[in-house]
Amino acid sequence: MNAIDLPDHLDADHSLVLPTLLRDRARRQPDETFLHHTEGGSLTHGQLERRVRQWMSRLHQLKVGAGHRVMTLLPPSFDAVAMWLATARLGAVEMPVNTALRGEFLAHIMRDGEPQVVVVAPHHLCRLAELRSNVTIVVADSGIERIDEYDGPDYSPRPHDVSTMVYTSGTSGRSKGVVVPWGQQYATARWLMPMEGRERDVWYGPWAMFHVSGKVGLYSSALLNGQLVLRNGFSTSNFWQDVQRFSVTSTMIVASTVAFLDQAEPSPSDRDHSLRNVCAAPMPPDPAAFAHRFGIRLSTLFNMTETASPIVTGWDDFPARSCGRARPGIETRIVDEHGDDVPVGQIGELLLRSRAPHEIMAGYWRAPQATVDAWRDLWFHTGDAVRQDADGDFYFIDRLKDTIRRGGENISSAELEAVVNGHPAVCESAAVGIPTPWNDRDVKLFVVPMPGFDAGDLAAYLDERLPRFMRPSVISVLDVLPKTHTARVKKSELRALNDEPVWTRPDRRSP
Repeated sequence: MNAIDLPDHLDADHSLVLPTLLRDRARRQPDETFLHHTEGGSLTHGQLERRVRQWMSRLHQLKVGAGHRVMTLLPPSFDAVAMWLATARLGAVEMPVNTALRGEFLAHIMRDGEPQVVVVAPHHLCRLAELRSNVTIVVADSGIERIDEYDGPDYSPRPHDVSTMVYTSGTSGRSKGVVVPWGQQYATARWLMPMEGRERDVWYGPWAMFHVSGKVGLYSSALLNGQLVLRNGFSTSNFWQDVQRFSVTSTMIVASTVAFLDQAEPSPSDRDHSLRNVCAAPMPPDPAAFAHRFGIRLSTLFNMTETASPIVTGWDDFPARSCGRARPGIETRIVDEHGDDVPVGQIGELLLRSRAPHEIMAGYWRAPQATVDAWRDLWFHTGDAVRQDADGDFYFIDRLKDTIRRGGENISSAELEAVVNGHPAVCESAAVGIPTPWNDRDVKLFVVPMPGFDAGDLAAYLDERLPRFMRPSVISVLDVLPKTHTARVKKSELRALNDEPVWTRPDRRSP
């Protein structure tokens, strides 16, 4: 099938469910290369299929079957790909976890998800040892290559089956598991960026596979009968070298990586590469100049873990700062706090729904009230503030939630504050995001102190307990936190507060 002829929705062709698609591809073209890793090695379709069946055999030995959860702590790797496919073909559900998590953050997900098995990279094993859990742990190393291939029942997932369960931070309480059907995975990849001119793509994927951003490159490469280049994390200094080394044609750049590339010193070789197609979220400040400098075409979109690329652009020709228009099959509304539609041009919350089944999350795992709240009035509430112009173009304004997005990661301020408040010299705290020069957010922490408080001591305390992306860059002290009559912290006032911090992380770059 020509990539441009791909159906709009997965229910039109079940052979395009990713595990089935790649299994069939291995039968038809076993010797064609599909995966590369920047640290070395490649896999053909046939070699990937062998690794998938070896993982199926290993999981089957551990009694993994239909409906079981398999938790993974894996970097972008061949095993991360094979594990996802193997789990699905046993009828089980992959539960990928952010590899930066530790302590109570990790323990919460294990308690909530109740995995049958945990598959972990060797260098993350110590984090599980801290938890003293009774769950069976499998270390992903070279030993899998010595296991015989699985020869039992091989399940072909359908669009409504669960493809993965991704834990994402909310505005209050603990992180929730987003239940993502295969129909949603397909639509995310199908509509992420225009398909035109991308047959036999070579996609550059430095993004973690416990996020949609990492998985979408894999699915997109499979749909386009192309190749995927994996890297364990984005590196500005290695980006163009990797593009040249693997003849990369397409990629997605997100969060601060857009600014890192844009702010790099211009070079005569800026156009001397194979890259042609870039999805940028957010867009560079001057998209036309960025596209001209690097000789590429640009697109962008609005998306979240719970949705499937519902608002997208074409190549290049769209209004500045727009995130696009609703793609085929998507209905939208913009409403005020009472759920009433706002006039064209005014800001409100974006609501979505799809005319096709299984294109928006199936719900939050074991969180029925949160699921009902998200789907109230039979529309999915994004929690994001947008406006729409008379031509139908959408403009993202800000998150209505208190979530802080930093380096591509969503940070739950409630979870962060709970750790801060555990310090013996902290009475109360509030975390907000503050802008940086590279179009990202830093974490600013406001603390109501108790006797004996020392900001440096608090920073050291948090560094021992928080993943790197959650650690505050700035700490300020207040006598009281500004609050509403219902005792909610007025974080808008905190964001606007131009105070003198008592502590700033030494390596933080100032605006």
